Amino acid sequence: MKIKSYFIFTLIVFNFLHSLIHTTHEIQHEERIRSFIRSFTNKQLEFVLSNDMNTFTIRRLLSVAWKLQLWKNQKEWLKDKIKEETKLSDAGRMISTFNINQLEFLMKNDINTSEMRTILIKEELDRQLLVEKEKRNENAKLKKSIWLIRHGEKDMTKHNYYMDIFKELNYEWSLSENGAVQSRRVAGVLREQYENAANSPHIFVSPFRRTVHTALYVASALNSKIQIEDGLVEKRHGLWTRTKMINAFSKHSKYFNTHYKSRFHVTKDITEPVSVYDDLSRSRILNKEFTFDENVAHYFVKMLREGNQDIIIIGHQIELYNIQSVITVNRLGFNRAECEKITCASMFQYVLNPISLKFELKSYFEGI
Repeated sequence: MKIKSYFIFTLIVFNFLHSLIHTTHEIQHEERIRSFIRSFTNKQLEFVLSNDMNTFTIRRLLSVAWKLQLWKNQKEWLKDKIKEETKLSDAGRMISTFNINQLEFLMKNDINTSEMRTILIKEELDRQLLVEKEKRNENAKLKKSIWLIRHGEKDMTKHNYYMDIFKELNYEWSLSENGAVQSRRVAGVLREQYENAANSPHIFVSPFRRTVHTALYVASALNSKIQIEDGLVEKRHGLWTRTKMINAFSKHSKYFNTHYKSRFHVTKDITEPVSVYDDLSRSRILNKEFTFDENVAHYFVKMLREGNQDIIIIGHQIELYNIQSVITVNRLGFNRAECEKITCASMFQYVLNPISLKFELKSYFEGI
């Protein structure tokens, strides 16, 4: 009896230990899976949840994408062989966003089990969506601004040269000595605004000598970089090429974000001067130019709403007026008096109200 009791006791202990070890392995395995799933974006997780990963088509696409990733890692660029495979469906395009480790994971695991689909993947998707929502709520609390700044005063001794004789070279027109003083004042105001800011603002500049020169003072004051945006170009005054511009300011190259690529393509009909036109053609030109500036304004508004950094735009009178008209929802037509307020080195700070999502004028600095 003693032997039998001892045997039963040993068996119970063994089963208990085995169960404990098995449970521990399962917990560790689940934790590894849970950790790996965190590498997926919410769009990838939504795709996994909404598709039967074991169907022939999806598994085939996974296999093709996985092999492609392997070939890439081995520097064997065999894209042509699998081009048609990856175009089989929208699923193919989505699967192309997965990296090789994620593809291996999906190939080796049954994504249709309730554990994998409902518990782990759904849990991680819900977590990511909650984090995104919290980020949006945090962004909503921030009062973000768009600054519209006109360049400093130009060297007026060159007026006839750049406005009559060589209007197509107007982009080379430099600041006067007073213009440089004005630009330093602009930089000083912005330095005070952002000296304790958590995020430095984006600085976008028209590709003209006078705007870049003004922007360099700002970039130096804020220890930031300027981004040349062709969409801010002054119409009918030519266009400075990126290479010539950077060469002209080669001593200050550290203040240029050379990786930034302009989001707007400027064609000749925007940059070439027009010498003679009737009222009808003038009206068409102005409407086209306003539409162009309207698109530029919407681009910056969208960037501000989605990001967490203020935006500083350094440009020209008419273009800044058009952008101002868009962000203040002023559709009443051209107002000369309002346009003339945008004097050299003037600054307008528009704050985005996080509740109404409308822009409100917070401060105005008149050019001196």
